[in-house]
Amino acid sequence: MKILDRYLLREIIPAFFLSLGFIILVILMNELFYLAEVFLTKEVPLSTVLRVLLYLLPSILTLALPLAFMAGVLGGLGRLAGDRETEALKVLGLTPARVARPVFLLGTSLFLVCLALTLWLTPAANYRWLQTMVNSVLNQVRLDVEPGRFVESLPGRVLYLQQENESGEWQGLFLYQKGEAGQVEIISAERACWQLQPEKLEARILLEKGRSYKLQLDDPDSLSLMEFEKSEQTLDLKSLKQDFSLQKKSREKNIKELWLDWKQWRDKDSPERRLTVLEIHKRWSLPATCLIFVLLGVGLGWRRWPGGRLGGYGLSLFLMLAYYFLLVNGEQQALAGNLAPWLAMWLPNILIFLSGLYFFFLATKRDYSRGHWITETWRKITTWLAGLRLFSVGNRERRRKTAASFPALADRYVFSRFWRWLVPLFLGLVLVAAAVTFLLRLEIIGGQQKTFKDLLAYTWFKLPELSLFSLLLSLVTAVALSLGLFYRRKEVLAFISSGLSFQRLVRPLLLFGLVLVPLLFIFQDRVLSRSNFRAEEIWAGLSGHPARTFSYLNRYWLRSGETGDFYHYELQVPERRLLYRLFYLEVEKEQPGFRRMVLAREALIEGGGLILRNGWERTFSGQSSTLRRFDETFLDLPGAGGYFLREWQEPATMNRAELRRYARELEESGLPAGRFRLEAEFRLAFSLSGLVLILLACALAGWLGPRGFLWPLAASLAGVFLYWQSLAVFRSLGLAGWLGPFLAAWSPQIIFLLLGVYLLLSIKT
Repeated sequence: MKILDRYLLREIIPAFFLSLGFIILVILMNELFYLAEVFLTKEVPLSTVLRVLLYLLPSILTLALPLAFMAGVLGGLGRLAGDRETEALKVLGLTPARVARPVFLLGTSLFLVCLALTLWLTPAANYRWLQTMVNSVLNQVRLDVEPGRFVESLPGRVLYLQQENESGEWQGLFLYQKGEAGQVEIISAERACWQLQPEKLEARILLEKGRSYKLQLDDPDSLSLMEFEKSEQTLDLKSLKQDFSLQKKSREKNIKELWLDWKQWRDKDSPERRLTVLEIHKRWSLPATCLIFVLLGVGLGWRRWPGGRLGGYGLSLFLMLAYYFLLVNGEQQALAGNLAPWLAMWLPNILIFLSGLYFFFLATKRDYSRGHWITETWRKITTWLAGLRLFSVGNRERRRKTAASFPALADRYVFSRFWRWLVPLFLGLVLVAAAVTFLLRLEIIGGQQKTFKDLLAYTWFKLPELSLFSLLLSLVTAVALSLGLFYRRKEVLAFISSGLSFQRLVRPLLLFGLVLVPLLFIFQDRVLSRSNFRAEEIWAGLSGHPARTFSYLNRYWLRSGETGDFYHYELQVPERRLLYRLFYLEVEKEQPGFRRMVLAREALIEGGGLILRNGWERTFSGQSSTLRRFDETFLDLPGAGGYFLREWQEPATMNRAELRRYARELEESGLPAGRFRLEAEFRLAFSLSGLVLILLACALAGWLGPRGFLWPLAASLAGVFLYWQSLAVFRSLGLAGWLGPFLAAWSPQIIFLLLGVYLLLSIKT
């Protein structure tokens, strides 16, 4: 390999790996919160977690490798063009065809890797992922018993626990279970403990000092009361084991299995045949993009784009979106029978190939760095973006400031360079995120008679959420790129020589992160909650599912937070304020058991209580009891409407004050409120994310900036990944009840804040 080839590959390969890591990071960020919650709530071993993530990697690489190759070629050649090195190559007589040799070599290698992935490795990994998730994760039997929460996951049984001491012993157990022929058993015990036997799919509950009531609710005379000192109950956990299909689908089949399926369906025009043919062509078309991108990458990279390497990355983002849109839309059209499967999968490649030929031959014929309409359009866009300078170096009023004032000349200079990176990065990431969201949702509702207008409205109301995450990622990238360029151009050395330390140099960036803290909180609490609510409503209409954002709680079981009494009903009609088959249990204060039982076929909710109709009431006094039947009576219960007609809300659609108030109301009713308390703390803690990430990026740039331009960016993106993963892990620990809401929400912020401060102060300057 000649010196020129090695030189070109040294520029392309780092940009390729950087783009590959960025794409993998973006894809994994969508999965981390869900996977972390599943792993922790199911108590999955670390080895299984690593295997699941390992099996995900081939499917991610199948899509990421071609796109990263395109970004690497444009980014690497864009750097050469930005420094006018391509003009030097032209003077030496080198043509784009000569430059394309090492690029074609790299593209061929990636083509072979992608081909091995799509034909064999990815289907095998997908099936192993499915097997691991079903057998080792989703089918794990786990019964979560939390004090103050009704456990209704066991058919025919309801379990309630008042509190649990440090040794794991339960205090104040309530157990309701249905038997045969309509008989129910109600147990109230002072103490209890349980033994889980997952291999037998059962659990044993050992009860101490309590009472057992057996009766048929429609026949109160059938009551049987028994007191016990010790008793034992066995719970069947087989219902907690879910059945999942392990049958291979098209994405889990290798090329040989797909070929056999095609032989089976080739004489029939059916959806199965179209899906099989589509998948076969997709296995070949995705790797082929690595070869096609050679022409397009060299053709576009052989000239000087405004922005240099950043311009190349921006152009590659546009091409990625165009390719992905054509691929997803073509797949939907093929499955609907409107387009031939082979054409749907190869049409994006054909269009890219023709575009690549055009730009490649245009590059060989003449230098079109000036005057070409694409060049001029791109120049205008980048010039406009660069002109968005709210804090420019040259102050128009030209006020004189001393070196000790703020913002000083150095502060304005540093911030202006940071801002020039931040604005185009933020706009580009928002565009990419919105386009990907639109395309993914289009893929989900594909084939249905839905309008693009509604899908666009959904994407519009998702923009605040997408903008928030895009801002955090662009903050890190802008800090790393601006400080990396300072090191590359020896500007940091100039600042230090003038008496400014690196810590003083990054002060405006840290102050900007500090300003973002209240802004991010207000944005989350006021804007994001409302937009999420509207997005939920629109998506419910698009997907054909009922909106889950607001609905009346079908709680069936609840407990009074003031008296400790239990209520149960079978049906609720909120608009008529009616409850059907209400069962009321008034608890004893001094010992386990109940003072009164009331059953009413119908209960009307009034302001001060319940009007009970057609039922019976049994009052207990020791072992004896008295029975009274009634046609109508009144049960005093202040605030009954709040007990039974409370709305369920999604945490993401509520502000922090509403979250805390709603959590308190749920806890008073015996319902789980940990998710809402965690969301309230998480929202406040997440407001520090901008400051934490800027601090971390500044520290990493100070440590790695002298080693090269891309080192700070790569390290900062890795830091974002670790930070995001820690958020997911600690959040899941909070949802699982292993950590309190405060620790679960604030631990990642405190850890990374202290790490950033330590790294920043350790920089020798």
